[in-house]
Amino acid sequence: MKIAQVCPYDIDRPGGVQAHILDLSSALAAIGHNVTIIAPHVSRGKHASREEARRDEVTIVKVGAARLISINKTAFEFSLAFGEESRRLDQLMSSADFDVVHLHTPLSPFLSMQVLNRSTAANVGTFHAVPPETGSGAAQRALYGMLNRRLASRLDHVILASRVQRDLHLAAGTVLPPCVNLRRFGCGAAPLEGLKDERINILFLGRLEPRKGASILLKAFAELRQDISNAKLLIAGDGSERHRLEGLVERERIPDVVFLGRIDDLDLPSLYATCDVFCAPAIYGEGFGIVLAEAMASGKPIIAAANAGYKTVLTGEASSLLAAPGDASDLRNKLERLITQSDLRARLGEWGRDEALSYDSKERLPAFLAVYEEARRSRSRRIHRAGRVHP
Repeated sequence: MKIAQVCPYDIDRPGGVQAHILDLSSALAAIGHNVTIIAPHVSRGKHASREEARRDEVTIVKVGAARLISINKTAFEFSLAFGEESRRLDQLMSSADFDVVHLHTPLSPFLSMQVLNRSTAANVGTFHAVPPETGSGAAQRALYGMLNRRLASRLDHVILASRVQRDLHLAAGTVLPPCVNLRRFGCGAAPLEGLKDERINILFLGRLEPRKGASILLKAFAELRQDISNAKLLIAGDGSERHRLEGLVERERIPDVVFLGRIDDLDLPSLYATCDVFCAPAIYGEGFGIVLAEAMASGKPIIAAANAGYKTVLTGEASSLLAAPGDASDLRNKLERLITQSDLRARLGEWGRDEALSYDSKERLPAFLAVYEEARRSRSRRIHRAGRVHP
């Protein structure tokens, strides 16, 4: 099959959706499918290239311009192909002859809808986003409902990243969690140099923005360190909050906090190997949680906020370490419990290794291919019905 994966975000920016698209595309290409990723161009300098790139036999085409904006305390790209870029998109969609176009977060403005309007293939949409339980989030959910009614007639199949999206997006759809290449984690990677010692390393990995909860974790860690001295906090990632968080650590004299900055994708297995406990305190907006799957595949026990998406991943005994979102004291207590109970850390680490296998891209590939084939059949039926009505 000739498959287009449409990413409305900067494909080079770390993020769960981007990781899913890249790894799913690589897995598809590895078994012989022709895969093209369509994503917006994000300038990183005056002479930044818009040429096609290749990664693991996948073609990456950057078309249209993107601007980073912030809504509900999280950043994402507002992308649009116009002028010459619109003509480039026309040429791509008319000449590529795709069998399937897979749009991720299709309601993100506006590149996904521009691709959909030009598509003559079977169209699949995956809904990843989860608006917050706030006034603005309620307005966003209402808008989604209205747009979904219009979008439903244009999609041949709908994928929901977790059961959470059933209430937020389209009622009819296949629940199919995002997948990434998890086989590279937990395979004996060496810890990052100079960071592994006798202390318990707590790791945060994510964008440093309010929604991801790094500030909540810092407050919890400061409280924890008043009673437990053998803990260290590693903060990996970058974002709008980094300067403020570094200033907070300095002003409050919070000990043993290390800011690692953005970590290269190739170094992620070593990053997880460096920690003893993984902490994901995102307050809301998580439809699944790729970082949870990566930490689990690395055999690391997890403490996370009990947001809607994370609760679908951390089940059974692991759910006992879900903290109330935004509650630093609850998070601190969960951290103390895991730090002081080595048997619990070992048990949850083993559980995570086994559970994570179901989220590996190679394991999930048959399910995605089944969706693509069903979408093609659905499109054929629609064309047949339209032909009978309009001979």
